Amino acid sequence: MSDRQAVIVVAYSARPLAFSASWAGYAPLAIDLFGDVDTRAGSAATIVVEGAIGPGFDRDALARAVDSLMLEYRPIGLVYGAGFEHDPETIALLAQVICVLGNDAATLRRSKDPRELARLCRSLGVEHPEVATAAPGTAEGWLAKQRGGSGGSHIKPFRPEGDLEGDYYFQRYVAGQSVSALFLADAGKADLVGFSIQWTSPADDAPFRYGGAVGPAKIEAFAERVILAAIAGLTAALGLKGLNSADFLVSQEDVHLLELNPRPGATLDVFDRNHDPLIARHIAACKGGSAPRATVREARAAEIVYAPHEIIIRAERDWPDWIADRSPAGTHIAAGGPVCTVVAEGTDVESARLLAAARAKEALAFLGGSGP
Repeated sequence: MSDRQAVIVVAYSARPLAFSASWAGYAPLAIDLFGDVDTRAGSAATIVVEGAIGPGFDRDALARAVDSLMLEYRPIGLVYGAGFEHDPETIALLAQVICVLGNDAATLRRSKDPRELARLCRSLGVEHPEVATAAPGTAEGWLAKQRGGSGGSHIKPFRPEGDLEGDYYFQRYVAGQSVSALFLADAGKADLVGFSIQWTSPADDAPFRYGGAVGPAKIEAFAERVILAAIAGLTAALGLKGLNSADFLVSQEDVHLLELNPRPGATLDVFDRNHDPLIARHIAACKGGSAPRATVREARAAEIVYAPHEIIIRAERDWPDWIADRSPAGTHIAAGGPVCTVVAEGTDVESARLLAAARAKEALAFLGGSGP
């Protein structure tokens, strides 16, 4: 990779960004919390820094990692994924030393501030569940969501007698099918990459934990019109750049925007392809160039596999090629922790999702995690 331009990719799990960057002809320099086998294999360099999903990265450790990669590789910039929703200040600090190829700290802050997003939705005529920063007087119909959280594990039914640790806000519960729109913001316009259907993998303490996604999905025409109008309005109002995603709940009567994620997210595993890497479009849009439209993609599902109990990766293995985020030998995975990601393709979204579910069970059996 020495003849390629280097780019830093940083996220809780940098593997999807690293692979996309490599497919696009860059030398990815990965920074994340895990340092999985496939991330290391697909990157010119990998640095694991201290931190945790939820609290985020240790800011000093992250800054040292970026400094060391800049000194050795002279990257063209840095692309960030999940891990900064609650901490736009870190993006602002990084932008002082390296070109951040993505939304700036101010845009990230506005996008993830629940009151600002609610105000913006009202001004645009976008349906959005009621939010409150003070605890409601009743538990009925309310969720507690950690500010800047990602992955769904931070969302809980609100209980007035409960003890919430951290910075929480409150949102009205709305029923519907979970639909995510991945789009490219380029020159003030939103170009849809695709819709995906998402599902949860509930745990006792995390009933809304993210389970996976499948796409490209077809949705009702009225919902498509509403969603496209919403992401167009948000893109123009916030000045979004590059790859972004927006999560909606769709019912027969309404479409509600739940969250805006102003960075590449989990559905890269659904929509990215080695012959048409989305990070190439992301970087082009962020640098002010022209980003070509994405090609049509076959149905693909990506499902997160969680440990039903503690799992130890006991030896190097000949992993199936449909398993990603492969932990090195000796890794201890706590009960409830993410074990790996499985991907599956099909003739349609239903067959892809069914195959992913079967592979999730097979992955646990393969790793010795199928029983207590």
